[in-house]
Amino acid sequence: MSQPYTAPGPLPGQPGGTKGKTTVILSVVVVVLVIAAGLFVTLFLVEKGAVNDANNNVSVTEQQIADQKKQLSDAKSEVDDLDQQGKDLQSTHDQLQTCADSAKAAIQAGQTGTDEELQDAVDQMLTDCQR
Repeated sequence: MSQPYTAPGPLPGQPGGTKGKTTVILSVVVVVLVIAAGLFVTLFLVEKGAVNDANNNVSVTEQQIADQKKQLSDAKSEVDDLDQQGKDLQSTHDQLQTCADSAKAAIQAGQTGTDEELQDAVDQMLTDCQR
């Protein structure tokens, strides 16, 4: 007697078959991959936002540095101008001091000196007080 042929394992459509186990395993793998992809996308977007914030902070800081450099340059220019004014004033002061000293000497020579001493003192005063 011959027996009809039956395929090994459960019949198709019956629970416990390899097709059902494979589907469950693949479904779990797909869910894990979808969750991982979502996590990576979330992390990427968070980091991208942090990078944008850092770039904005760098831009603001660079602008502040540029503004401070401009202020420093303006201050240095003003210091140079004031230094030149101070030198000009010192030169004027020195000329006026020389003139005043010559004038005092001429007055002194007029009070106590001879005509020749007075003439020399006045000539020196006229030379020193030229502008």
